[in-house]
Amino acid sequence: MGKKIVIIGAGQTGRGFIARLLKQSKQSFDFIDRNKELVDLLNKEKQYKVSFYDSTQKSIEIDGFTAFHTEDKQAITVLSDADMVFTAIGEQNLDKLIPLINKSLSVRKKVNKMIIMTCENGTSPKLRLSKLENQVELSESIIFCTTLVKNKGCLDILSENVNYLPYDLEPLSTQLHYHGMTPVNNFRDLIQRKIYTYNCLSASIAYPGYYKGYTNYANAANDKDILKITDSIAEKLNSSISREFNVDYDEQEQFTLMALKKFRNEKIVDTIERNVGDVQRKLGKNERMIRPILLMKKYNFSTNLMEIVIACAVYYGGKQSDNKMKEEKLIFEHLEQHLPMEMVNKITQLYKQLSIGEPLSKIISSLIF
Repeated sequence: MGKKIVIIGAGQTGRGFIARLLKQSKQSFDFIDRNKELVDLLNKEKQYKVSFYDSTQKSIEIDGFTAFHTEDKQAITVLSDADMVFTAIGEQNLDKLIPLINKSLSVRKKVNKMIIMTCENGTSPKLRLSKLENQVELSESIIFCTTLVKNKGCLDILSENVNYLPYDLEPLSTQLHYHGMTPVNNFRDLIQRKIYTYNCLSASIAYPGYYKGYTNYANAANDKDILKITDSIAEKLNSSISREFNVDYDEQEQFTLMALKKFRNEKIVDTIERNVGDVQRKLGKNERMIRPILLMKKYNFSTNLMEIVIACAVYYGGKQSDNKMKEEKLIFEHLEQHLPMEMVNKITQLYKQLSIGEPLSKIISSLIF
């Protein structure tokens, strides 16, 4: 009898990447999602396609699934019978799954432990589910593949042609034998390198891009001012990260070049809006902007351009809030907890320049020596 697989989260990553890897492995699965409209649409359509930005790659039809709403009693039954569960709901939402998983475990009849694999874009996703560690085999993976809804109101997904899902083997009793799923040693280092490289460079495009009025992500990535920012930050990241994590410089440089190639690819129709949200979390102590700037400082590199990126993030946060002054105050108080005051003062000054509409090119020119 085949394995019973459940994907919790039928959004872009769950539906467009995890489901696709399982389909390519000829492995059946079901979805659980909290969005009732999406669940109803999946059950009505019964199939959808994953197409690729690389037009030479044939699209893949995903079918043979059933979708369940999180409040549906059947979701508990299906989950209780699962051998393997993938989550793709956002790191910040994972702890909301604990009651549902606990209910399913309370009626579980299988002797083998349920395996739960988080597939989230965050620094420590499985910590959100740590209360379950004694009851399940709990691991985490890293998402490198961009997946986007092809058309609004449609199930079809447009995806990068990436067949790589690295995961932490250490907590598991067995390897996963599914297409693209790759066990990794020193997983904690890899997930941090990913956040401090890919996500840092993504923020270095998204927030200055927002300030400059871009809506298309790749257009922002190829803007001459933003190219200066990302090229300079990338160089400093490579040196800092290779030293901090004891990684060969050339390996880290290739890692960074892969990220920049992806972000600057105009065939990937991504948006600034999708990449700027949840700014307070992204300014967290171990997140994509704070830790990299501290690493640069630790290894005696200029932090000027990362300070611009953070100032642009504060600018975005204020613009999105109903109470601009309160939001800015909260963000700056947050920064003061994690950064040296000298750095916070520089970010404050840069933010003031942004607030009066000073051109980004002028600010950059004054900081590049």
